Amino acid sequence: MLDKSSTKESPAGLTSRQIEVLALIVEGLSNAEIATRLFISARTVDHHVAAILAKLEVHSRAEAVSRALQSHL
Repeated sequence: MLDKSSTKESPAGLTSRQIEVLALIVEGLSNAEIATRLFISARTVDHHVAAILAKLEVHSRAEAVSRALQSHL
């Protein structure tokens, strides 16, 4: 069973891994660079980015960065 406590505590319902990925997006890293940094596949990063965009209700990485900075995520 999945532990949903990390998403309940996080603004916008992001998981701790999604917050990590978002922080790296804010730093300007590409999905490939994020994958290398976190030791995960680029496809997994793609899934995290898609989930982040959906949860933040934005359509682009730039909008996600803007929302993250405005919301202090």
